[in-house]
Amino acid sequence: MPFTLEELICLYGDSCNDPYFSPLDYGSRQRPFVDPDFPEDSLFYFAPQDYNVSNLGVNTPIRKIYPEAPYPSTLNPDSAEVGELTEDGYFKYFEYEVTVEGLLATVPFYINVTAFDFGSPESGLESLETSVTTGVKVAYPQPGWEEARDKNLKVIVYPNPYLASDDNRANGFEARTESDRPPDRTRELHFANLPPKATISIFTLDGDLVREINHDKAVDDPEASHETWNLITRNTQAVVSGLYYYTVEDESGNTQLGKFAIIM
Repeated sequence: MPFTLEELICLYGDSCNDPYFSPLDYGSRQRPFVDPDFPEDSLFYFAPQDYNVSNLGVNTPIRKIYPEAPYPSTLNPDSAEVGELTEDGYFKYFEYEVTVEGLLATVPFYINVTAFDFGSPESGLESLETSVTTGVKVAYPQPGWEEARDKNLKVIVYPNPYLASDDNRANGFEARTESDRPPDRTRELHFANLPPKATISIFTLDGDLVREINHDKAVDDPEASHETWNLITRNTQAVVSGLYYYTVEDESGNTQLGKFAIIM
C-alpha cells in the first residue's frame, strides 16, 4: 500500500505536525529528499500513486482490463453494484492481463503471480516477495478446453509429421529440463484440443495397439486440453517410422479419429 502524506510527514519530517515539510516538494529524481540522519545513502523522491493503476510507472506489460472501472463499493461480490463485476463474478477494478509474445507450441511455459511489499523504510527492512515457485502453473500456448469446446475445435497432433532429423532437442523444442536423459527418451508428440478427461489410443495401420494414454485433468487445469506422448510404445520400446492412427474417447463415449506420421 502507498504511504499517505501524513505518514510520510511523520517518517521524514521533524514531527507529525511539521508545517514546513511537504513530500510533494520532492517529486522527482532530480530533486530528491535527503534524510538528514543518513545524508550519504538515504535519497528519496515522492510521487502520487494509486496502488491499483493500470500503468505503474515502470516498463511492464501488465495492464488493467477495465482501466475506467472505479474502486468497488464493497469487497463482497454478493453486495456489489451493477457493473462492478465481470461475467465470472470478479471485480473489474482488480482485473489485470499480460500478453506474452513469441511462445512455442511445443514448449511448456511456467506462469506465476507473486505479491510484494515495500519493506519498512523506517526500520530498514527491504522489500519482500512471495515465492516464485509456490503455486506456479505450467501451460502450453494453445486454446484451453472451454475455448476448444465452444468453437468445436477438433483434436490435432503436432508436429505432424514428426521428423527425428529436425533435432528438436538441440533446437530447444524438447527436453529443456531433462538434459541427463538420452534423446530417444525425451521426444514428444503433442495432442491439443482434448477434453479434460479422455483416453488416447494409438494404433499401427494393422490395428495393433501401440500405446494408450489416460488423459485426466481438472477442467480449470491449464493443461486440460493438452497431452504429450514420448514416442515410447506400451512395451517400453522406441517407436519406428510409419503412419499411425489415434482415437480420442471422452467420458461420454464420443470418439475422434486422426492420423500422424513418424519419420525416424
